[in-house]
Amino acid sequence: MKRSLLFSLLIACALRGMPQVLSLDSILHTIDAAHPELRMYDARIQAYDTYAEGARALDPPQVGGGLFMTPYNTGLWKSDGMGDPGMGSFMLSAEQMITNAGKRNANASYMLGMSKVEAEMRNATRNELFSMAKRSYYEWLVLEQKKRVLAQSEALINYLVRAAEIRYTYGMDKLNAYYKAKAMLGDVQGMRLMTDLEIDRMRIMLNTAMARDKSTAFAIDTAFAPTTPEARTLDTTLVLSRRSDLRAIDRNIDLLRFKQDVQRASLRPDFGIKYDHMVGFGTQPQQFSLMGMLTVPIAPWSSKMYKATIAGLDPEMLALRETKNALVNQTLGELNLLRAEIATKQQQLDLYDNTIVPSMRNNYQTALLAYEQNTEELFMVLDAWQNLRLTELARLDLLKDLYLLYASHDEQLEIR
Repeated sequence: MKRSLLFSLLIACALRGMPQVLSLDSILHTIDAAHPELRMYDARIQAYDTYAEGARALDPPQVGGGLFMTPYNTGLWKSDGMGDPGMGSFMLSAEQMITNAGKRNANASYMLGMSKVEAEMRNATRNELFSMAKRSYYEWLVLEQKKRVLAQSEALINYLVRAAEIRYTYGMDKLNAYYKAKAMLGDVQGMRLMTDLEIDRMRIMLNTAMARDKSTAFAIDTAFAPTTPEARTLDTTLVLSRRSDLRAIDRNIDLLRFKQDVQRASLRPDFGIKYDHMVGFGTQPQQFSLMGMLTVPIAPWSSKMYKATIAGLDPEMLALRETKNALVNQTLGELNLLRAEIATKQQQLDLYDNTIVPSMRNNYQTALLAYEQNTEELFMVLDAWQNLRLTELARLDLLKDLYLLYASHDEQLEIR
C-alpha cells in the first residue's frame, strides 16, 4: 500500500507539472465569455434593453403653489366688513402631460432596434476574434510538427557529425566536411529556438484573446487536425444566412425605419391636463381651474423638420442596401478564390506527401548507405540531408498556408 501511495503521489506531481491542454473549442468558448470587447457589447445590449423599458414612461407630473392675482398692498387682502371680500388667493397647481402612445412605442422600438444592431455587431466581432484564435491555433499545430521534423533532423545530423569524427580520426574523411556538418547542426538548433519563440508568441496571442495572464502556460491538442471546409453551393442566400455583419446592416435599415416611425409619431399631438385650486383671502370663496392642453406639431413652422427627416432617411436606407449588395458580391468573390486556392494547395500537398518528400528521403537514405559503405563522400550526404530538411519544412509551410485558408473560409461564412 505504501508503494501504491508513493506511486500515486509521483504520478500526481508529474501531472501537476504538465501544462494544461486546451482544445480549440475550449479556447473559443473562453473568448466568447471573457473577451473585454464582447463583454462591452453585452453591456450595451443590456443598456438599450433597459432604455426600451423606460421609453414608454410618461413625463413626470408638475406641481406648484404660490400667490395668485394678489395685490402688493397687503391691506387689501382682508375683508373690510363693509362688503369688500378682500383680494388675492393662494393657488395650488398640478399638471400632467400625456405623451402620445405612438411616440412612446416608437421610441421603445427604436431602442430595441439599437439592441439588435449591437447584438449583430457582437457576433461579427466574435467571428473576427474566433478567426484570429483559429489562425494562432493552426499555426501552433504546424509549429509542433516543425519541431518534430527539426528534432529528427538534429538526430540525423548528430549521427553524421559523430560518424565524421570517427572517420576523420582514421583518415577516412575530410576536416572541412566535418565542419560543414557542425555548422548545419548549429543551424538546426537555431531553427528550433526560433520555433519555440513562435510557439510562445502563439501562446501569448491566445492568452490575450482569452483575457488571461499572458504568461499562463498551456499546450494544445496536437492530435487535432482542421478538416476541409464543406463544399456548399456558394450563392447569395448562403452568405446572407451566415454573415452577422450583413444582418447588422439589415438591423441598421430596420433602425432607420424605426427612426422614421419616431419622426412620424412626432407629428401626433400630445395631451395634457392642468388643475389649479385657489384658496381666496378674506371672505372670497375657494375657486378652481381645470384645463386641457393639446400640442399642435402639424403646424407648418414645426412639421417641416419632421417631414424632412422622414424623407432624408429613405436615401440612407438605399445606401445601406447598396453597401450590403457590395459586401455580398465581395464575399462571394473571396469565397470562390479561397476554394480555388484550397484545391490547389491540397493538390500541392498531395504531391509533397506522395512524391517529393518520399523521393528526397530515399535520396538521403541512398546517399547515407553509400557513405557508410565508403562509396560516397560526406558532402553528398550533407547535401541530401539538407534537401530533405528543406523539403519537409516547405511541406509544413504549405500545410500552414492550407490551414490558414481554412480559417479564412470559416471566417467568411462564420463557421465555428
